[in-house]
Amino acid sequence: MKQDKNSLYYNRIITCLLSGSTFTIGQLAEQAGLSEKTTRTKINQLNDWLEINALGSIKKKQGTGVWLDCNENQQERIKETFGNKAKTDLSADLENRNRQLTGKLLKLKPGEIITLQQLADSLYLSPPTVASMIKKITPWFETHHLQIASVRNRGLCIAGDEYNYRIAIKDYILYMMPDIMEALLGTYAPGVDVSRIRKIIVDAENAWRIELADVSFNMVWIMICLSLSRGRTGGINQFQQREEDEVQHYNEYSFAQSIYQRIGAEYHVTILPEDIRLLAVLLLSARKMEGFSITEQGETAIRYDEELGCFVKLVIETIDSVLGVDLSSDKILYESLLSHMRSAIFRMKYSTTASEGISKYVKSEYKQTFLATWSTSHLFEEHYRVQVTEDELAGIALYIQASLIRMKKERPFRALLVTRQGLASGQLMMEMIKYSIPEIAQIRVVSNHDFKLSQYQDMDLIITSVPINSSDPRIVATGDRMLQEDIEKVRKKVKEMRKNNTSAKFHFNNLCHLLFDVDLIFLHPAVSDKDELIRLMANRLEEKGDVTSRYLESIYDREKATTTSIGHGIAIPHGNMMEVNESKIAVAILKEPLEWAGDLVDIVFLLAVKMTSQYEIRRTKQFYKDFLTFTEQEENMEIIKRLGSELEIYQFFIR
Repeated sequence: MKQDKNSLYYNRIITCLLSGSTFTIGQLAEQAGLSEKTTRTKINQLNDWLEINALGSIKKKQGTGVWLDCNENQQERIKETFGNKAKTDLSADLENRNRQLTGKLLKLKPGEIITLQQLADSLYLSPPTVASMIKKITPWFETHHLQIASVRNRGLCIAGDEYNYRIAIKDYILYMMPDIMEALLGTYAPGVDVSRIRKIIVDAENAWRIELADVSFNMVWIMICLSLSRGRTGGINQFQQREEDEVQHYNEYSFAQSIYQRIGAEYHVTILPEDIRLLAVLLLSARKMEGFSITEQGETAIRYDEELGCFVKLVIETIDSVLGVDLSSDKILYESLLSHMRSAIFRMKYSTTASEGISKYVKSEYKQTFLATWSTSHLFEEHYRVQVTEDELAGIALYIQASLIRMKKERPFRALLVTRQGLASGQLMMEMIKYSIPEIAQIRVVSNHDFKLSQYQDMDLIITSVPINSSDPRIVATGDRMLQEDIEKVRKKVKEMRKNNTSAKFHFNNLCHLLFDVDLIFLHPAVSDKDELIRLMANRLEEKGDVTSRYLESIYDREKATTTSIGHGIAIPHGNMMEVNESKIAVAILKEPLEWAGDLVDIVFLLAVKMTSQYEIRRTKQFYKDFLTFTEQEENMEIIKRLGSELEIYQFFIR
């Protein structure tokens, strides 16, 4: 199997552990060439793989270290797997096993029970290993509002209504197993001629003169096959509790109706109204859809879209106030977000997830934009009574980032190129610099004999191939021909100067000081998981009268909807603002990172804020704005981790 970076890291760690010695995380991190945080993640993945393959386990004990617990036979098998000729990607192997188990559970009929032994036999694994895997996949089922329920002395079943069952099967086929979609349709919709259904959908597309994006077409295909196969399994009751009249005012509903009319005529079956509504909701929720509009009589939908336009403007206004830029004049941003937000609201309202897995990338690459977008989460709860997921926030953040790029939020560096070469060579060097370093958008070329440093005080950077007798920090010396190593010198100088420009001593604005309280700072709390930490922090807020007794439950509801980890070891959980009496922010600094929905977190800000007055709105926006500045510099996080008491941390925030 192919060797990749993950395989290399796993090999380095397992090679150490196979020696039989006990290691600290720091020692293993040094051997693997990774950070301690990443090393912990790799060790957990290795341990899962070892247990699934019955090859022992990795033991950990605080104050002692990490070691491999296996017998001689298991050790030999591990060596074979990690030998020079056999490299494996453990994370991919684990993911495949989990997907197989997910698929088998979704095949169960409503109320059908299966034993752990039967599952283990079907996967060629041991029951304890399958029990461990079930814990890993449980969060996926929970996000789809399904439960892997244990029936005493009998086995397991899937608990949930038909609506969520179909959504889960659709997401499993569409996002987990797209390469074998047609084969899986035969499994989950037995007896349905899936090729015939596909042709009916194509005919409907042609009749309507629209073309669905691939992911939307496949979604329609899956849902229709499921409705024909499962249409008599109990019905979809989801819509009885929702205001779905608005759905009928969109052409997506008419399109769904027309497809089912064709199917009803060809199959001689009666289609339930709930099936049509479900498909219409999914079409309204679909990303990358083109060709649909509001029906002529859709006054309700027109009014809905007008209100949505006001909401989009409010979202943009909130984000630009946090970022300190003016995005209000960007018509492209407004139109793009308006189009995106309509489907996003339907997705969140009807729990029709569209997993694109972009949140980790956005949190990593565009951290500040993502954090600014996060500040709008309360708006979705307030205006549409939905809890926005981190994937939806990441999608919005990408539109914001595109706008920032268009407006060149950061002032470009003004550079001067001093050269003794001719005009042609100087122009070539200038274009190479501009092409290679996008931060330098403005650059002038001057000859050596015309150059006087005192005349160019307005320049941010002075690039010279001629020796200049000066200690001016703006100067970077290069060769005459601007080779790649010279480009790297300039790039390094730009990065250094940008860092210096933003490394002013951090402090929260005076407006935010009352949000903090020394009694709400937790330094190295003795907790074992994130739920225990959240409970500790929320209980303290309740004891002080800052929140109601229902606030803790509202935080857990939020955590079930989406992770509140924002990357870089930070999490910002929060609950329903209706349960907040006095706006406060509790802060926890952890000695060891906790797992937080797949991430590792060691700094937690629990936000209990209100937006019920102009003052509260202004203060909350200011907090988010300052919080962005705080997280911009890694040294700020390192500083508060080194502080020795809750009082010192409190003083750091209000200085």
